[in-house]
Amino acid sequence: QIPGFRGIFLLSFWGLKKGRGFMGQYARMMATGLVLAVVFFIVSLSVGRFYVPFDQVVLILASHFINLPITWDASMYNVIMEIRLPRVLGGILVGIALAVSGAAYQGGFRNDLVSPDLLGVSQGASVGACLAILAHLTLGTTAGAAFLGGVAAVSMTLMLPKLVQNRSRIVLVLCGIIVSG
Repeated sequence: QIPGFRGIFLLSFWGLKKGRGFMGQYARMMATGLVLAVVFFIVSLSVGRFYVPFDQVVLILASHFINLPITWDASMYNVIMEIRLPRVLGGILVGIALAVSGAAYQGGFRNDLVSPDLLGVSQGASVGACLAILAHLTLGTTAGAAFLGGVAAVSMTLMLPKLVQNRSRIVLVLCGIIVSG
């Protein structure tokens, strides 16, 4: 073992050594973001109409992985595991989906300011949802109809440049404006 090797590694990880570069700053930002995400995750499970202390939230979550004595009552457990945890995880998954779809749009158009209105997704989803609401369909069916309306609008937007035999990005944007109108 090299004496002091661990300390040097930690110093370079946090970017505290002389001449810190981009990777030190990146690692520090990622570590800070991860810590903040965990803290906000615990806070979102704790705060609400029925307050559950932070330590009890951590113990309830940890009880699924390690054997702990039960120091919480059944209502705390049910609120955390049956109500708040699915909502928080659902919110996280929706956030991930929005981030991935935004990155896909930005990458596809090579433009940082692209929006879902560009290909008519928003308008197609609105038409699908409106038709489902007018047909008095259930909430889940309305969401499905909105999704299918968005997919139909994008499909039309992607097919129109093939009709004019020009596949440039500007023609695609103009076709998106046509479909959204």
